[in-house]
Amino acid sequence: MLQHKDTHKISELKNGFTHRWFEADFILSSLTCFKLSMANKCFAGLKEKGYSLASLFGILLSLPFIGQNSVNGLLHSNLGSYIEARKDTFYRFKNLEAINWRGILWFFARQFIKLSKKENGGKSPRCLIFDDSVLQKSGKFIERISRVWDHVTGRCVLGYKLLVAVYWDGSSCIPVDYSIHREKGKKKDMPFGLKKKVMKNQFRKARNHSSSAYERIKETDVSKIASMVAMLKRALRNKLEVDYVLMDSWFTCWEVVSLIIKRKGLHLIGMYKGAKTKFDYMGKSLTYSQVRNELGNPIRCRRLGYYYKQAIVQWNGKQVRLFFSKQGKNGKWKTFMSTNTSLSFIEMVKIYQLRWCIEVFFKESKQLFGLGKCQSTDFDAQIADTTMVMIRYMMASLKYRFDNYESKGAIFEQTKEKAVMYSLGERLWGLFLELVKIIEVLFDGCDSDDIIHRLLENEQAAETIGRLLVVEPPETRKAA
Repeated sequence: MLQHKDTHKISELKNGFTHRWFEADFILSSLTCFKLSMANKCFAGLKEKGYSLASLFGILLSLPFIGQNSVNGLLHSNLGSYIEARKDTFYRFKNLEAINWRGILWFFARQFIKLSKKENGGKSPRCLIFDDSVLQKSGKFIERISRVWDHVTGRCVLGYKLLVAVYWDGSSCIPVDYSIHREKGKKKDMPFGLKKKVMKNQFRKARNHSSSAYERIKETDVSKIASMVAMLKRALRNKLEVDYVLMDSWFTCWEVVSLIIKRKGLHLIGMYKGAKTKFDYMGKSLTYSQVRNELGNPIRCRRLGYYYKQAIVQWNGKQVRLFFSKQGKNGKWKTFMSTNTSLSFIEMVKIYQLRWCIEVFFKESKQLFGLGKCQSTDFDAQIADTTMVMIRYMMASLKYRFDNYESKGAIFEQTKEKAVMYSLGERLWGLFLELVKIIEVLFDGCDSDDIIHRLLENEQAAETIGRLLVVEPPETRKAA
């Protein structure tokens, strides 16, 4: 067992987060650090009378940090007597179509990167990670709602698919962009998995075609691949410093690979399942499974307990490296693709496991900040609520980072040296190595990646693994 990784602490923010954890000092210092006054420009010209939109925005951001789950709960609490605005005011704010929520999220993301850049030691590659998650809802008349496939539970549920791009800067995982989608389904008599009568009665409103809200509503019917490409292009336009783009097999395709190959210094690592795609290898046009068969006997990686093969192939005239790996002799082969042809197998696995950071983001955003809990029928409110959840996540991540990862937090002006906790990336790598060993011994042929995905989704499983992987905290080791 690794004695130098806090693998029992799989979650990130949940380790230190409790209701009223931050209180007013945290909220005020965070909003000051993120320069909320500059973000107020995003609301300029939208409203000249009534309550300040920036003030409403600040109050809504503060809800989970003061132990409140809703506007109604806030207004009925002791703090409610100090707020003149009533709940309808907040609801109208969330329903505004003129607010550019994507621009606001990018503003906060840029501020986070700027604040934390000095503290990044550069030990870990910077990654842009893409994945989707289900936002389950309970109202059939919510605007643009549909039935979507949940691959975790293996059934269709009512809700949206949320596609997110998160940025791993070496220590923290922060959301920078997202899109919300619905799925049409295959039954003509039940478009989007709902009866036509239900679809007809769903909430809808007219929107200005030049507004940000109109762009977001149209995104619901755009393919996730096209939306992912658009996000990647926006990230590059925003000059995000990225070494690797990480994704699972749903997104690894030529459209994405061709875009990344054109960018100097940018590489892709993704799982691959394009069974019919042909690659040029040794003068032959072969599928990836045929390439694997041409490679002969696999090599055993003693450190990870994996069997693997690798080959450099040509895809539409461009070189990519294919990795084939399996757990144990009877395991199922998995295929990985990288545009960095100089990567070794262990380097590829170590970088790719950072993709699990986005699973941690989904888990903690749903548990701590109520991601997907908004039940408003107006799609604009769904966008507003999702954006504010991601901003809250960034606020909490910044505090957690400087409280646990850095010896001195310049942001919160801490004067006392603290023992530094191992970063999320290091703990995930330690967890990965531990699980590979357990799976190899007890469950030959099982898939460690699937197991970790289910572990992060299941609280009871996470606690069970936690008890198995208890190690001394870094403070104790340092003292010893």
